[in-house]
Amino acid sequence: MSCLTVYHQSAPAHPNKLLSHAEDIASTLAAVGVQFSQVPLQQPVIAGTASAELMTANHAQINQLLTAHGYASAEILSLCDERGEGSELARALRQEQACQPAHLHYYLAGRGLLALHIGEYVYGLLCEKGDLVQLSAGTAHWFDAGEYPRFAVLRLFDSAQVPVFSPVEGDFAAAFAGLDDC
Repeated sequence: MSCLTVYHQSAPAHPNKLLSHAEDIASTLAAVGVQFSQVPLQQPVIAGTASAELMTANHAQINQLLTAHGYASAEILSLCDERGEGSELARALRQEQACQPAHLHYYLAGRGLLALHIGEYVYGLLCEKGDLVQLSAGTAHWFDAGEYPRFAVLRLFDSAQVPVFSPVEGDFAAAFAGLDDC
């Protein structure tokens, strides 16, 4: 079940709000320019499957999402690390970062904590299969998949190519609860 925890950036140990109803999550995020919805998957997806294979298997739904939301490029990040060996991808995603084009995250399998740093607040969104989150250009965020990452996420961008994500100065990610702390 998806849930949203809201923190003031100065108090990472004390949440202001904890929401578990999709409507409440959507309205809270909409107030800060983030769209949240839940969209059923058309094909079953297994976390850790090669990204190219997932792109091919989910081609129809990816094209529908690209068209419906006006995006121009797509990528899938897929990881399953049941031994907790760590991965470069999981470590990179845990760093606070931003990219200039607007983008969308659609969770195909597994789960993870997508944290959004907007203004003076951090919105920790526990995302699961079927969750769709649209971020405005430049939204600072990070993604924590826990000690044993298991996820597949489709990211769509409003630029013709997958953009470069830039680290955010003063990375807040380490100060806030991660997936394993939820």
